[in-house]
Amino acid sequence: MDFDDAISWPENGPGRWIGTIPTEWGQGRSAFGGVTTAAATRAMSSLVDSSRALRSLSASLVGPIILGEPVLLEASVLRAGRSLTHTEARLTQGGQVKAVVLAAYGGPRPSAITVPLARRPDDLPEPSDCFRFPYLPGVTPEFTRQMEMRWTHGAIPFTGNDESVIGLWLRHLTPATGVDALVGLLDTPPSPVLQMMKVPAPASTVRWAAHIVGVPEIGPDDYCWLHSTARSAGDGYATMLASLYGPDGALLAWLEQLVVVFDG
Repeated sequence: MDFDDAISWPENGPGRWIGTIPTEWGQGRSAFGGVTTAAATRAMSSLVDSSRALRSLSASLVGPIILGEPVLLEASVLRAGRSLTHTEARLTQGGQVKAVVLAAYGGPRPSAITVPLARRPDDLPEPSDCFRFPYLPGVTPEFTRQMEMRWTHGAIPFTGNDESVIGLWLRHLTPATGVDALVGLLDTPPSPVLQMMKVPAPASTVRWAAHIVGVPEIGPDDYCWLHSTARSAGDGYATMLASLYGPDGALLAWLEQLVVVFDG
């Protein structure tokens, strides 16, 4: 199933959607968090005037979503002011909360304050010259078959590398559009600390937050580039900061993420 199809859930009344996440979008025993969050984003966006762009979102992934089983998504507008709209989405399965997503949408406002967008480095190797993340049944998540990741810095997970930084080209391999596609890309790469592990072990995102500064039209052959740095790791938890740059090299979004690592 395409990414766009996986997050396009049928309505089940005002502010309610019911959908299922297929196995090809799985991540371990749960659904890929990028699909979960993008489904919530698409639902929330439908409640907001199109003149207001997604500026910020935060997702708490509370529990695993069983693949192929119905999920109830409920979204609402918390407040709509003159230029900002705050929304919330809650996903439940079997009566249990699985994810909560908050978002802020803002329309353009007159301001004399501008800061030029950061740009990715100019000396990156071409994607075709970079190592492509492989799909290994039973080792790598199912959803990675639907995405392309090519390393420019650091190493792939479970290789015993000493670094805690990764850089990679990435893109969707199935139709994905608009800000929802961007949300999916943000949650795609593994935590940079996973490359420090010598043997495979589960890891799971607990919470992530992103700030969106641009949403360009990204074609099926366009790569974005992401740079991710671990800021701390200990007691089985790791935090990271990452920046995502568009096909033209300009910053699209930056995010922070909390990951739990089950390597004990």
